[in-house]
Amino acid sequence: MRLSATFKVGEVSVAALSDAATEMPVPKFFNNVPVHQWTKALSIKAPDDDVPFNFGSFLLRGNSRTVLLDTGFGEQGPYTEAEGAGGLLDRIRDLGVNLEEIDAVIHTHLHFDHVGWNTVPQEGQRIPTFPNAVWRVSDEEIAWWNSGAVQPHPDYVGILEDVFDPIVERGKVETFSGEQLIEPFLTSIPTPGHTPGHTSFLLSSGGEHLLLVGDAAHHPEHLVNHEWVPAVDQDPTETTRSRRRIVDVAIEKNALVTGGHFPILTVGKLSESDGSIHFEPVNIDETVDFS
Repeated sequence: MRLSATFKVGEVSVAALSDAATEMPVPKFFNNVPVHQWTKALSIKAPDDDVPFNFGSFLLRGNSRTVLLDTGFGEQGPYTEAEGAGGLLDRIRDLGVNLEEIDAVIHTHLHFDHVGWNTVPQEGQRIPTFPNAVWRVSDEEIAWWNSGAVQPHPDYVGILEDVFDPIVERGKVETFSGEQLIEPFLTSIPTPGHTPGHTSFLLSSGGEHLLLVGDAAHHPEHLVNHEWVPAVDQDPTETTRSRRRIVDVAIEKNALVTGGHFPILTVGKLSESDGSIHFEPVNIDETVDFS
């Protein structure tokens, strides 16, 4: 299973980087859908058949900026036996990019599998992994996590205290709200539902576009059938609306679409005809020099 791939969107270099790539049954991601429908869509015979599933991040370099979108599991996540588990930092270095070069870390949301490499241990404390970066996350997301309403999985209690609180304490977190340009080539697109402050991002450069959906869709079929709601989504109504918005933006901009949980490198374009949405894979894999 692939662990990294690179391509260009206009003048911006993009690297899809895995922090763990596995195969596993995915019925919880289609919990409101008749089994025969989603198994047929995924071309598997039974709901307990394994499906490729990635835990990925994206490194973006353009306009003299180096940006990391989400930071994987880190040291504390599950799937430690999965291929490439915990290797995100090595994959960044393999591109010729030093961790000190990263200017911004941007989070789609604050689930444990998206924030894990925010910090590393040093002399009994946790310090920022990317010492020169600012972290950006929607203020709606931070408000939700601070509200006391979140009930984290018992296996992951305390992870945010290790990987997010230290960067807050150092004054490295900036928040944004709504749709706005947060990097010269990156616009936030609110897509609540998976979490209340979940955000997707539209990369635009040289008349080309890439829509990075985050966990608004865990598989391309969630965009083709945007009413198919994963059990991991907090608000089924909101997440359905958000996936519809992704489809609309992708079609309007003729954008490439991908997500961190899509197998590397699953990238495609969306279209709609006769009331049906279609995801057409696009082969854009190329060797890009990040150094």
